[in-house]
Amino acid sequence: MIKILFNTVLGLVLIIVWAHFVNLREIFQTISKVNLIGLIPVFFFMLASPVIRAIRLKFFLSEVKSVKLLDLVYLNGAAMMLNFFIPIRMGEIAKGVFLNRYGIHIGKAIVWVFIDRFVDFLAVLALAGVLVGVIPNSLPQNFSLTVSIIFIATFILTYLAVFQVNFTRKLIQILKPIFIVKSIKIYFERFSNFILESFSILRRKPKDLLVLVGITILAYGADSAIWYFTFIALGVDQNYLKMYLGTLLSALTYLIPAAPGYVGSAEASGTLILSGVFGISTNSASSMIVLFHILTAIFVIIYGLISIFSLKLDLGLIFKKALKRA
Repeated sequence: MIKILFNTVLGLVLIIVWAHFVNLREIFQTISKVNLIGLIPVFFFMLASPVIRAIRLKFFLSEVKSVKLLDLVYLNGAAMMLNFFIPIRMGEIAKGVFLNRYGIHIGKAIVWVFIDRFVDFLAVLALAGVLVGVIPNSLPQNFSLTVSIIFIATFILTYLAVFQVNFTRKLIQILKPIFIVKSIKIYFERFSNFILESFSILRRKPKDLLVLVGITILAYGADSAIWYFTFIALGVDQNYLKMYLGTLLSALTYLIPAAPGYVGSAEASGTLILSGVFGISTNSASSMIVLFHILTAIFVIIYGLISIFSLKLDLGLIFKKALKRA
């Protein structure tokens, strides 16, 4: 609850700061002229994005359990709604609780869900590192190098955890004496072994890993299309690849604590990326982000409620487990 309160205060601060740099009257005047027919592709890609990620999660889990695709589509909808309104990773907890119905241990299921999201993170780092060098932007010159270094370091650690388990276990034994207290040493070893066991789900053939990467690229393609067509609906034409890089940079901001409903967080980060990084006018950038935020809220509520009722999720249990892990 303290985390939720802190995130809420942070969101209010961000919305105040954002409002100080934009003209709210102009923004709402621009939004009032939106082409409603032009919003059809926006809602299409809003649905396409979680469906594509559901396909990836099904493929991701296929080595250990066959899960119905429709269940995963609904599960993504429920997770989106929970994460949107209660930003303490309740969506990921909900996925773990639901997958427990398929006989998957809830702890391992939650870790696998986070590993699935971790694939997103690796893809974002790799794609952002490439596109930053191709698309004109005002990011620091060393941004691409920094992102590439983080990606390489993360990739090496992942490779060791997945394909060099014996070496990693020896490394854990070497590091264990650093923790002086015996009980901490025991928990460190148990936790490390649990993570290594969980990461074994990525021990696949190269072609399977390429499929995961390909689906992830496609998913971000759908996310980018949402921004692209939202701009189109406002009568503004933008470069699609620029929107692709924008959504990748936006994905990195999810690592920062967000307020319920992403109030303030979405406006501040979106305007900073579109206006500060790509030089799009503040009014145009802010209008798109505000409209996108409104449309997202509408979509998430409808999709989320349908999903929660379809899956008959126990929200009380999910909330209890989320607070326990928080």
